[in-house]
Amino acid sequence: MPRGRAKGDHEAKRAEIAEAACQVILRLGIARASLAEIAREMGYSTGILRHYFADKDELLLCAKNLLFDRSFERARAAAIRHNGVEKLRAMAVSLLPTDPEAIDRYRLLATFNGQAIGNARLMKAQQKRNAWHWHVFADVITALMEGGDLPQHLNARLEACGILAMIDGLADQIIMEPSELPPENIIEIMSRHIDSLRKLPASSQTVQAGRSMAKNTARA
Repeated sequence: MPRGRAKGDHEAKRAEIAEAACQVILRLGIARASLAEIAREMGYSTGILRHYFADKDELLLCAKNLLFDRSFERARAAAIRHNGVEKLRAMAVSLLPTDPEAIDRYRLLATFNGQAIGNARLMKAQQKRNAWHWHVFADVITALMEGGDLPQHLNARLEACGILAMIDGLADQIIMEPSELPPENIIEIMSRHIDSLRKLPASSQTVQAGRSMAKNTARA
């Protein structure tokens, strides 16, 4: 880092480069989007990019995290405006791929996941991110259970995983076939799932699965 430059300035510049690189990566594809090509498209030298990012993987990780951190902050903000189960619904719906910006976010995630396969460092980074995302939803579900808005027998961790898996699955379908499901259908699918949690019967298998997930997380 250049002498005299504040850490905050360095991080702000990394975020600026990562955000601009997103569109280059999505347009060219990860295979063609070398650091040199990204630098050229952005009007920078490759040296400048390498000052902030060691390689393309680090840049892609930063870009993906930047977009999803923002989306989860918006999800939390959406939850604050509601009460009861509507908090959970608002969070889940806010993360759905219902507009071009959100679809691009999941396209970038799909790109990252493809790059991460076989790369232990990237896989570990994404596993930590997934755990944080699960906790965001699990905390809300736990509070709703304690407040009597959701059944006491639910496993918050397991239900959080289910909601996020549904969001990711819908995103994968939209990425491949954008016209197949209009936004209102995606929202309806998620809304039905949220409503179903209120009537979900107790299940020993569900409880056991939740415990296993908790143990695996502790080991990680």
